[in-house]
Amino acid sequence: MDKEAKMKEKKKVILDALKKCLEKDVYSNITVQDVATESGFSKGGLLHYFSSKEDMYIELIQSLFNEIREDHSTVLHKSLESDEKASLSALFGIEKFFMDTQTVKILLNLLLYSFEDRQIAVHIQKFLKHNRELYENMIIESSKNSPRRRKTDLDPVVKARIAQILVLLSGIIETVDPINMDHTDLVKYIMNILKN
Repeated sequence: MDKEAKMKEKKKVILDALKKCLEKDVYSNITVQDVATESGFSKGGLLHYFSSKEDMYIELIQSLFNEIREDHSTVLHKSLESDEKASLSALFGIEKFFMDTQTVKILLNLLLYSFEDRQIAVHIQKFLKHNRELYENMIIESSKNSPRRRKTDLDPVVKARIAQILVLLSGIIETVDPINMDHTDLVKYIMNILKN
């Protein structure tokens, strides 16, 4: 294994430890030492890979988005009809990411941290923008075979934001007050809203 691969592997161990810490506690209570202990590194060893607490959080935000993008990309490269692609991709995003209790806790912690730290806020903003753009691209793709837009139709950007809000809030609310809803029905409902 080359040096770069080893570094990536060690950073992943540290980011996984940060996720575990965020699942158990609030971001403001988590120290670099806590993450180092959870990962099995010394504090100095951890700081060799991440120069600050903020650097760890920024890389975590980027890795979370990469996870979502890879899931969407995997689905979109299958030979499916446009509506099926959009629905399946949305389903992947909901079930694998936003409907996962641990992920919701992590995301809420990151959002709260972004209110205190401008550097984190910039990366959260990029994360949300890229996530919205995934939905926007799905909406544009699924509407290619639809009749031309009416003047009253919402712009794809607005539709994408609505989908994003519904998915994010569904994950948060289901985490706090679970009703064990069928996620497939949620996806169909969201897709119907976006079509209309």
